[in-house]
Amino acid sequence: MLKKTGEDRLKSTFRSWTSYSSNFTPKASSSLGIRDAPFKTASPRLLRAINPHRIPSPDAMLNSKRSIIGPDDRIHIKAAKTQILPFKAVVKVRISARAGSCSGVLIGPRHVLSAAHCFHDGLKFLTSKRTLSVGVLQPNQRFTWYRAKNVFLPRAWYKARSKNPEYDYAVLTLKRPHGRPFLQIKAFSMKHLLPFTTMHFACFPNDKRENAMWYSSCPVGWQPNATAHRTVIMNKCDATGGCSGAGVYVINRRGGSNRYVIGVLSSSINNQPKNVIMRLTPKKVKEICNWIGWLTESGCRKRTIW
Repeated sequence: MLKKTGEDRLKSTFRSWTSYSSNFTPKASSSLGIRDAPFKTASPRLLRAINPHRIPSPDAMLNSKRSIIGPDDRIHIKAAKTQILPFKAVVKVRISARAGSCSGVLIGPRHVLSAAHCFHDGLKFLTSKRTLSVGVLQPNQRFTWYRAKNVFLPRAWYKARSKNPEYDYAVLTLKRPHGRPFLQIKAFSMKHLLPFTTMHFACFPNDKRENAMWYSSCPVGWQPNATAHRTVIMNKCDATGGCSGAGVYVINRRGGSNRYVIGVLSSSINNQPKNVIMRLTPKKVKEICNWIGWLTESGCRKRTIW
């Protein structure tokens, strides 16, 4: 049995998924003494193609959906853990009273990666920049709010016909530095993602307290066969409204437990036990790096992009 330390202790009531193997593989602890989720092995039979018509429409975005797949295996991150990476890089994005809120992840000194649909519906912005603010959770469990200076969206998102989860990413530039550590972004093909076994993210779901951070993990998912949607990842992680825009990461244990953001939680599928993650590609990473500047600490190194 695995020693329950760090995130494993948080997940003492973790229940196995009915459609995944419940085998657990011990992994080395991180340098911070925390472990990102018990590892479960996905059956190769589950890495199947998804029909194109099952890809969600903009109306199925997670900011208005609840997608708990099987038992609710989300973990509440206690106050002390929210001040340790990777949770220290998780933020709440407040859009407006009408549009609600999303989540995001810090990827630079003044930069937040989130989901495009949180800010723009393909035709117009949902709110003005004046109402956008990013909340960083402090040790006292109160938010420090930072105003947004700019919102960057992929050009393809502005085209209504082309709007799909592949382009559901956005970057906010804050008016002032947040002073927090942040995570690196990195592009991985599905071939190179599968050996990581597990995907992780944390967010601020709207079915919990406003300042409550919750963590989810699940086996690395699969991509559809449809050419138009080859850069999304279908998965069975638990998520609810408010989690859109969460940075999905994997752990490079060969390099000392470094965590890389490989995508953004985008949407759910109506009447289907699946969620969709926008997967970063070299082209997307290059675009994001052009927005934030080629910062080595953010993973913006041309030679390391897969």
